[in-house]
Amino acid sequence: MLLSKVLKMQQDTEDRKHEVIVKGLEDKIKEFEASLKEKDFLLQTVEGSLAEVQPQNAKLSEELDEARKNLDESSLRFNNETKELEAKVKAKTERNLKLHEAFENLRNKCAGFATRCANRLKGIFNSVGADSEEINPSVEDIPGAFDHIENEVEALDEVITRHGDFCALVASRDTTAAFMKAGCTHAMAVNKPTFNLSMSDIVDIPAEARSIGNKFITQIWAKGGHELARDEARKLLNSDGGAEAC
Repeated sequence: MLLSKVLKMQQDTEDRKHEVIVKGLEDKIKEFEASLKEKDFLLQTVEGSLAEVQPQNAKLSEELDEARKNLDESSLRFNNETKELEAKVKAKTERNLKLHEAFENLRNKCAGFATRCANRLKGIFNSVGADSEEINPSVEDIPGAFDHIENEVEALDEVITRHGDFCALVASRDTTAAFMKAGCTHAMAVNKPTFNLSMSDIVDIPAEARSIGNKFITQIWAKGGHELARDEARKLLNSDGGAEAC
């Protein structure tokens, strides 16, 4: 009887342990189920959010692709425009360099031409007993050099006229010397202050006078008379009288 009670007590104890264990398991299962429900709710929420975000992501992805495409096109266009601009700048720079070189060559040629003209005019003036202003043309003042040459050219007419007068004086003097050498005694009469000769007296020149004039050209002037006239003109230029002697 006692053994039966002990066994029953043990059985009751075991049953209570099992009940406690089962109760704990049931509580854990309930907690797990609640956790699963919460996680399922969260999963559904996340899935809903993902469903909402996916179209936005797709739109953003399209916009990003379009932006990349536009960027690539803009970059290509920028590179092409940059190359075109560089080519234009290079061509313009080369053209400007050529223009500058041509301009410098032209300035040098103008300066050289002005120098040659000035020296040539000076030589002509000196050869006929006239003086010329000194000038040293430079590339820095081409207009000034041409102004000088223009002034000298304007003075050339007067110089030529004065030289012609000087040559006429030399010719008449040499002609008179020829007549006096031939024994002509009219020189004293012509040299008198009362002797007068007008333009009407030389309108109709006699044939003998023309022949004598031709002989003067061939016998005196062509054989060095003009050189003697130039030498005398140069001597006058170097003398105190200078160009005024002409």
